[in-house]
Amino acid sequence: MKKISKITKQKKNQQRYNVFYEKHGQDEFAFGIHEDLLVRFALRKGLELSSEEVQNIEQQDAMYRYYTLTLNYLSYRMRAKSEIIEYLQKKEATEQDIAYVIERLQAEKLLGDVAFAEAYVRTKMNTSTNGPNKIRQELYQKKLTEQEVEQGLSHYTKEIEIDKLVKLIEKKVNASRKKSFKEHLNSLKQSLIQKGFNHDAIEIALQSIELSVDEDEEYEALKYQGEKAWRKFERKHEGFQLHQKVKASLFQKAFPAELIEQFINEKSMEEEV
Repeated sequence: MKKISKITKQKKNQQRYNVFYEKHGQDEFAFGIHEDLLVRFALRKGLELSSEEVQNIEQQDAMYRYYTLTLNYLSYRMRAKSEIIEYLQKKEATEQDIAYVIERLQAEKLLGDVAFAEAYVRTKMNTSTNGPNKIRQELYQKKLTEQEVEQGLSHYTKEIEIDKLVKLIEKKVNASRKKSFKEHLNSLKQSLIQKGFNHDAIEIALQSIELSVDEDEEYEALKYQGEKAWRKFERKHEGFQLHQKVKASLFQKAFPAELIEQFINEKSMEEEV
């Protein structure tokens, strides 16, 4: 049996205490303990503890310590169950410690993957430009079940998706460009699909926007691409062959035929001067 000779509050953590044993008339450090457990086990000076009691106290304190660490981890934002487990594993918690923390958090309604999924989707909807499919992938990476994922994504309605798409498209489609309008639009569609938006929602959003081609801007983009093609092909070709190569390149980039002809005619006139 060990007799407690002294209990002192830790300086760096006011919620933890140091417990000392009496040994050869001196105080010898025994273990640290949280104040909640100090009260629960009624530890006090003069109390004698068996080895089994000390082992139990230290085990309970370890679990409690992991619990309080997790509460701090949760204070920044909600976490998925898989994130809590990974966090505790990095802290070298045992399976028993992890099970205790998870069970207690769930009992206190501080942990639930459905609630996490819903909060995660709402946050991503409001703070990112990602579509529902991208968010779905992110939730699966956090090891949520299909049912939990779909429950969370039920808040990302088709109406919200289309509204977000309209805003994104209006911002991007009118940005300065060096591509043909059609190629610019196709690139924009592909970018939105990569961001996780659905193809049908993209088409609906596009149909709700009045899209028009500014011919002056289109021709400036054509001249930029045309000059690049001209410099590339004039190293090996000239005359009719050069013109055909440049035309083919501009057709592939979806520029209108009449603007391509206008550019070729202007370049031909430059050659004659």
